[in-house]
Amino acid sequence: MRFSSCVLLFLTSLRISHALLGSRWHLDELYKNNKINAASIETSLVDKKYGPFFFDQPVNHSDISAGTFKHRYWANTDWYHTGGPVILTNVGEANATPRANYVTNSSMALLAERLQGVVIVMEHRCYGESQLGPDYSAQYLRTLNTEQALEDMANIIKNVKLPGLKLPPAPDTKWIVYGGSYSGNLAAWMRYRYPDIVFAAVPSSSPVEMKYNYYEYFYPIWKYGPKHCIQATEHVIAYVDNILFGSAEEPKQRVKKRFGAKGLEYDDDFANCKYLLVSLFLSYLGQY
Repeated sequence: MRFSSCVLLFLTSLRISHALLGSRWHLDELYKNNKINAASIETSLVDKKYGPFFFDQPVNHSDISAGTFKHRYWANTDWYHTGGPVILTNVGEANATPRANYVTNSSMALLAERLQGVVIVMEHRCYGESQLGPDYSAQYLRTLNTEQALEDMANIIKNVKLPGLKLPPAPDTKWIVYGGSYSGNLAAWMRYRYPDIVFAAVPSSSPVEMKYNYYEYFYPIWKYGPKHCIQATEHVIAYVDNILFGSAEEPKQRVKKRFGAKGLEYDDDFANCKYLLVSLFLSYLGQY
């Protein structure tokens, strides 16, 4: 019974991807879905007075002639008093809408209130509504990289104009950059690269080593998670792998349809889109 429950929970988590990513898998459809999700009802989680606002950001900081795009952010200035800091976070590789409420409900907000400062939550380029063009073709993803992301943050620190508030420029205003995981890397790199404008960084759970096929990530779960759930997960993974590594096309299409990815052309794309859901499932499994 417990084995069956784990399998059901695992399969349910995989089916969630159908709702998150949609049933069509072309890049133009993914782009449209992202735009729709970015403007979803989740914006109601934060009062409109906090945003979103849009900043004119260069598409390519090394070639200003490439034009600009509308870079989305939220800001809370409720607690600001003269001399207070600005706490900035770049959300990283995700639509920023669900994290908009960080400007009022987060450790950053608590710190800003205590220090009488400002909180800014900015979206990473090419995610949510911070798009460089009308689709996800190569020409609009060419500058989706860490170098440009850091320049985006530096440009906001130097030039953002907050509604109803005139801040002294850095370093007269102290900027503290927050982040977790990849966003934490951005925070640390900002302090390292721009010590003249970044007063401090708070990188939480930021990776210290880049590694391909980081299988050790799952090791604590495999070691300490409930054995019956681990066994169920292994059986499902083995079942799917056996189909994907086989030569028969019909079983592949059948299993893709079963997991909400009907019509997805490439097997490695299918495996990759399920990896996130498996990661989330195992991460939460390790907490119980």
